[in-house]
Amino acid sequence: MTSLLFDLDGVLLRPKTVAGKRRVEQVIGTDDHIWETYEDLRPAYDAADVSDERFWRQVQLRADLDPFDYSEAIVADWEASLHENTEMVELVTWLIDEGWRCGVLANMPPGLGERARENLSWLGKLEAVTLSGDIGVAKPDRRAFAVGVDAMGASAKDTVFFDDRPDYVAAAEEFGLRAVLFEGPQSVLEVVQA
Repeated sequence: MTSLLFDLDGVLLRPKTVAGKRRVEQVIGTDDHIWETYEDLRPAYDAADVSDERFWRQVQLRADLDPFDYSEAIVADWEASLHENTEMVELVTWLIDEGWRCGVLANMPPGLGERARENLSWLGKLEAVTLSGDIGVAKPDRRAFAVGVDAMGASAKDTVFFDDRPDYVAAAEEFGLRAVLFEGPQSVLEVVQA
């Protein structure tokens, strides 16, 4: 049977809103120019190579910001990161009820992953939840795809991966997954109804 593997951010979770980003910017005392630095530093953070505090210290130093309270930045960032895409959560829950094997493979640092598991009860319905911070490797590294597929007890050739980032979709295809660029629930429905 085909297994379905989903990203979180931008698929089962909504991307950060403008308001969520503004809150982070207020806490660290800057404007929206910070997000390029944030994204550049994020891979090591997602793979648990750096702690929450060290990540924000690197952001501060790289962006030449005045000192700020790292714990407030962590909280603001996490609060902006965990807003479920209700329509997609309902769709995945329905797919599970229909007998589909569904799981998650997402880039997420350990602390945020722990918060997600505490606050998103529907994660417990999934076959497997593989987060980069738990396994020490992040997408697009092929090892992340290998662990995600293995955690579901699936094989790459029988797994469809959904992500909103074209580079992760391409990496998943190179690994051997059938990968689909997520552009809304219809992207999933087209696969399961085929």
